[in-house]
Amino acid sequence: MSSKTPIILIPTPIQHGKLRYSMSKNYVHSLIAAGAAPFLMPVALGNDAIRHFYEMCDGILLAGGSDCDPQLFGEPKHDKTAGIDDDRDRAEILLTQWAVADDKAIFGICRGMQMMNVAMGGTLIQDIPSQWPTNLVHSAYAINPDPPRDGVSHAAQFAAGSRIAQIIGVPEAGVNSFHHQSVKRMADGFVPTSTSPDGIIESFEMPNKRFSLGVQWHPEDMAAGRDDMMNLFRAFVDSAR
Repeated sequence: MSSKTPIILIPTPIQHGKLRYSMSKNYVHSLIAAGAAPFLMPVALGNDAIRHFYEMCDGILLAGGSDCDPQLFGEPKHDKTAGIDDDRDRAEILLTQWAVADDKAIFGICRGMQMMNVAMGGTLIQDIPSQWPTNLVHSAYAINPDPPRDGVSHAAQFAAGSRIAQIIGVPEAGVNSFHHQSVKRMADGFVPTSTSPDGIIESFEMPNKRFSLGVQWHPEDMAAGRDDMMNLFRAFVDSAR
């Protein structure tokens, strides 16, 4: 493991109309600002190649994106479930299971948090508006087709004594929100560490691990202007180091 600049692997899918492998620059810039060297790995690689790059890296970041296949947690596909990418699901499940088994630092953001839960045996709410009683809007796109990525959608209330509460440094923080799915049954080993005002799980962690943490919002889009969100990347990179 690097003592100075940890290598952080980001599984990278085909996006932008299925034309190219791509990843939001804000993940990359946040990791660089925290002292890491991000490495974008195409998810179409075979399992042996994925394992090779996994062993080369110091930490895993699972980014946001489209929905995972509900067959992975034994449910039929909801009408609103969209954008399933079998290669991405496969790669992220393998990386999560390996990282948890080896106690390698892993950080899941939005879809990434959901995939960590599915990889370890949990289930998802496939569509919050139709499956969860709430008046809170969890997808800013429902209000604005081009919402500001750093805009606050609602609060997240952090559990006292949790790792994320220590990292963020306050009991409650405003977060952005761009998702329609979330954790339903939490996988064994994770504990919930924050919720939105309507009870949706906004973050979880494995307390006995180096850094195994997921958040439902997008801190990479808020990190440039908010030290509390940048602290998540600093803590992750420090743990990988």
